[in-house]
Amino acid sequence: MSVQPYPATASLRDDGLCAFWLGGRCFGLDVRWVGEVVALEAIARVPNARPAIRGLFNLRGKPVVVIDLSKLLELGDRELPGGKIGLVPGIDGLAAAVEVERVESIIPPGRGVLAPSGDGEHRAVAGLLDDRATGGRMVTVLDSELLLERLQALRYLADADE
Repeated sequence: MSVQPYPATASLRDDGLCAFWLGGRCFGLDVRWVGEVVALEAIARVPNARPAIRGLFNLRGKPVVVIDLSKLLELGDRELPGGKIGLVPGIDGLAAAVEVERVESIIPPGRGVLAPSGDGEHRAVAGLLDDRATGGRMVTVLDSELLLERLQALRYLADADE
C-alpha cells in the first residue's frame, strides 16, 4: 500500500484516526498512514545512531528501523518510555516502525470534535480531537505530513548534517 501526504484534518472526514499512547498521552495519526501494527520483540541497538533511532528489529526476515517518535518530532526534552508495539507506515520504500506504548483504538471518521491547533501549539500537532462524548478521550492529532517529512529526512541525513 502506498500513502501520499495530506492534511491531518482530512483524515477525520475520510478514514479516521489510529489512536495510540506515548509518554502517558494519547496521540492520533491518520489511519491511512498506518500500514500495520506489529509486536517489537528484540530491538538491536545501533552504535552511533542518531537520537531518533532506537535500533533495528526483524520483521519477517527484513531489518526495520525503530523510531523514537518523541525525538523525531521534538515533542519534549524528557525521555519518554517506549513500548513493545510498533506502527509501521504503509509507505513504499520506508522500512521503519514508530515505537508506541499501546494502540488505543481506531476512531471512525466524523466522531468527536476537532479543534485545529492554535498559535503557540507545537508544530507537530495538527489539532485536538475531543471524543469524550462517545466514551473516548482527548486525542492529540499529529501532523502526518510533518511525520512523513521527518522520516524521509532521517533516511538521507549525512554525518555532515548533524
